[in-house]
Amino acid sequence: MDSYPWWTDEHKAFYKEVHAFVEELMPRDAESRWKREFPWDIFEKISEKGYTGAGVPEEYGGMGLGATGACIAAEAFNRMPGPGRVFVGNMLGGLRQIIEFGTEEQKKRFLPRIAKGEIGAIVITEPFAGTDAAAMEMTARRDGDVYLLNGKKRYIVSAGVADRYMVYARTSGDPEDRKRYRHLTAFVVEKGAPGFTVEKMNEIIGFENVQNGVLDFEDVPVPADQVLGKEGDGWSVMTAGLNFERSLICAQTAGWMGELLRNTVPFAQRRVQFGRPTISFVNNQFKIADLVSRVKISRLLTYYTAYLWDLGWDITLESNVAKVYNCEGAVTSSLDAIQVMGGDGLTPFYPLAALMSVSKVENIAGGTMEACRMVIQRTAMKQMAEEFKMPRRVIHEELGVPVPAPGKPGTCDSADPENLLKVLAEDYRVNPGLHMSREDLKDIFSVEDEALDRTLCALEEEGLVKICRDKKGIALAKATYDGLRRAFPADHYRWFPSWVGERRPF
Repeated sequence: MDSYPWWTDEHKAFYKEVHAFVEELMPRDAESRWKREFPWDIFEKISEKGYTGAGVPEEYGGMGLGATGACIAAEAFNRMPGPGRVFVGNMLGGLRQIIEFGTEEQKKRFLPRIAKGEIGAIVITEPFAGTDAAAMEMTARRDGDVYLLNGKKRYIVSAGVADRYMVYARTSGDPEDRKRYRHLTAFVVEKGAPGFTVEKMNEIIGFENVQNGVLDFEDVPVPADQVLGKEGDGWSVMTAGLNFERSLICAQTAGWMGELLRNTVPFAQRRVQFGRPTISFVNNQFKIADLVSRVKISRLLTYYTAYLWDLGWDITLESNVAKVYNCEGAVTSSLDAIQVMGGDGLTPFYPLAALMSVSKVENIAGGTMEACRMVIQRTAMKQMAEEFKMPRRVIHEELGVPVPAPGKPGTCDSADPENLLKVLAEDYRVNPGLHMSREDLKDIFSVEDEALDRTLCALEEEGLVKICRDKKGIALAKATYDGLRRAFPADHYRWFPSWVGERRPF
C-alpha cells in the first residue's frame, strides 16, 4: 500500500517494519481463532517490540510517531481482526485522555505502561446507556481519599484480560450539572481492585479470539489520584479520546479492506468457471474496482486526518467523516469480496467472513454511524458556517428572473415597516418557497435586533408577515399573501417566458 508525501522517513520505515512483523504473527492469529483462545503470546511479542508506544511521546518511553504512527500500526495489526481490535480499542484507546488530561505524575505512571504493551480497556457503555453516554447511571461517590464506584458496564473489549480500565461514572445528580455536561468523571481503574469483577462474557460476532464482557462494580475504591482531569471533567475527557479512537478505527477498517483485497484478487485469478478465471467476468471486475477505490479513499481519509491531528488541528469533523465512510465501506467491501469468492468466501478457511463480522461491529462500536452523522452535521454547521451562507440572488432587470449577484446588498439604517415588507416581498420573487433568515435581514438592515424584532412583530400582528421562532427568538420570516399585496401591485410579481408570446394567460 502507498505511503504519503507528508510521512517522515521514520513513518515509512515503521510501516515496512510493522507489516513484516504482522506477517510473522498471522499464522498464530488464525490458530487462535480456530481454538477460540485469547492469543497472549501475540501481545507478548507486540510488547517486546514496543509497538503499542507508536503514539506515545518519546519522553514517556514511546516511539513518538504521533497519530500517524499509531494509525500505521493499527492498519498493520488489523490484518489480524481480533488482536487488531484489542490494539486499537484498548491499548491505544486511552492514550489521548491521559496525554491531554493527566497530571505529569499520571503521565509518568501510565504512559510507559501503554508503551510497553499493557492491555487496557475503554469502559463507557452500560446496560441502559449506549449511544446516549451522558445518561450513564454508574455512580462514583467521594469517600475521603478514594471514590467508591457502583454500577455495571457492558460490551467491554478485553474484559478480564486488561490490566487498566478507562472508566466513566456519574459524580453529580444535579440537573444543572447534567445540563452543562459536568456530571461525569473519568477514572483509571486497575485490575484487582476490591469489588471489581467480570459478571459474564458475551458471544458477539467477530470476537472468536478476543474477550468481550460485562463488568460489575460494587463499592470499588479508586484513589483520587487516579481521576483524570477534575471531578466533572468526564465528558470532556471522553470526547477528547473518542476523536483519536475514531481515527484509529479508521486505520483499523482500512487494514481490513486491504486484507479483503489481498485475498479476493488472487483467488479470482485462480478460480476457473465456464472455462476461464472468474476475474475475467466484468461483474467481478467491477466489484474489484470498487474494492480498490474504497481502500484508496479510506487510507487517504485516515492518514489525512492523522496528519491534521499531528499538526494540532481540531479533527472532530474529519475523524467522524472518515469513520462513517470507512466503517460502512468495510461492510460493503466484505460483502463484495465474498460475492466474488462465492461459497469459499463464507468459510473460515479464508478471512472474509471474519472481516465481515468485525466490520459490522465497527458500525456500532466507537460511535454508531448515526451518532457520527450527528457530530458531522453539528460540527459542520459551526466550522463551515461561511460555506452555508445563502447565495445572494436578484431579479435580472431585462429577463425578470432570479440570477446570482456578487457582493452584499445595500444597507438601510432604518427597518421601518414599509421597507421591511418590500424586502420580504422582493425575496418572494427571488426565493418564492423560502423564508428569510434573521441573518439575511441583518445584511440589509443595519439596526439592533430589538428594533428589527419590534417591526417584524408589528407586521405579524397585522397579518402581513409570518414568523418562525426557535429557542433564541425570531429565526425566519416571510411575507403573507396580504403582505405581498400591500408591498407591491400584482404586476410586480408577474412573469412569463418569451415562448408564451402575445397570447398570455389572463
